[in-house]
Amino acid sequence: MTGLDLGLVALYATSVVSLLVTPGPVTLLVLRAGLAGGMRHAFLTICGSNAASLILIGISALLIKGLLVVDERVFALVRLLGCLYIAWIALAMVRDARGAAPAGATAQTPARAGFVRGFTLAISNPKDIVFFASFLPQFIAVLPTPDQSIGLLTGLWIVLDFATLGLLAFAVRRVVSPARERRLLLASAVLLLLIGLGGFGHAAYELLAGG
Repeated sequence: MTGLDLGLVALYATSVVSLLVTPGPVTLLVLRAGLAGGMRHAFLTICGSNAASLILIGISALLIKGLLVVDERVFALVRLLGCLYIAWIALAMVRDARGAAPAGATAQTPARAGFVRGFTLAISNPKDIVFFASFLPQFIAVLPTPDQSIGLLTGLWIVLDFATLGLLAFAVRRVVSPARERRLLLASAVLLLLIGLGGFGHAAYELLAGG
C-alpha cells in the first residue's frame, strides 16, 4: 500500500494489544463470560464490546476532523456515569460468583445477554474513551490522508480486538481448573468493582476541580 508507515502500524498494533491484555473492565468481562458460559458467551461479549468501540472510533474521527467538540466537564460526567455502571455490573458479578453453580454445571445466563453487557460496558469504559479520544489521533499519519488512516486503524482494531480477547478467553478457560473457576470469577468481579470505584473517584475529583 502506497504511503503506508509500517513502523507506525507496528506501534499501533503493539499499543492496542497492550491495552487489551491489561486487566480492564472489558477484558475482565470477556474472561468472566468465557469461564461462566463458554466460548460462545465470550465471543458474543467481544462482539458487543467491539460494536461499542466502533462507535467510539467514529466519535474520535469527528474530533480529529474538528466536526465535534466535547466539553471537558461533559466528558468527565460521562466517565463518572460509566464508572457507576461498571461498579454496578461488578456487584452483580460478585453475587453471581458467590452463588455460582458447581463446576461443570451449565450456565443459565442467555448467551445473547453477553452482547448487551459487552456493548454497554465498553461504551461507558473510561479507558476506551480516553484511548480513542486522545491516543488514536497520534497514528493518523499511518497513511497519506486522515480518512485512509482511520479506515485502516479501525480495521486493525477489529482484528486485534477479536484475536486478543478471544485467545485470552480460550487460554484462561483451558488453564483454569474447575476447582479454581469460582475463585477466579469472584476475584475478577472484585477487581472490576475496584476499577469502577477508583474511576468514579477520579472522575468526581475532576468534576469538582473543574467547577
